[in-house]
Amino acid sequence: MLPREELLKSVENREDVARVIDQADQAIKTWEVVLTDFLSPPVLVEVAQQFERLTEVQLLNWGGYPQAERQRLGIAREELPLDKSQVEVVGLDIAGNFLFDTATHRDFLGAILGTGLVREKIGDIIVLGER
Repeated sequence: MLPREELLKSVENREDVARVIDQADQAIKTWEVVLTDFLSPPVLVEVAQQFERLTEVQLLNWGGYPQAERQRLGIAREELPLDKSQVEVVGLDIAGNFLFDTATHRDFLGAILGTGLVREKIGDIIVLGER
């Protein structure tokens, strides 16, 4: 068991960090790689700061490409191998005729959330111009 209360001291994103602690405990108990939902940059920073002094678990963040802002964490016991291929991320390509009615990041996010998905299940949204 990880020192939960000690790790949560002086943390702003307490609920998110607590969820990662629970998942890290699960990874320790089950000897399996556990994946988080997508986390925002402030949460990723806080988790990294709190977990850096722990020796029993390792974290690997990945969002599908090197500069991704929203990333998932792979959490595993220190003894287990952990690489980016284990942090599952799926890309979604949305194409359409947006020549006269351009779509923004907000439009795509709203449409995706309108399907019932929650923000935690969605990584970065990259809007490219006409190609």
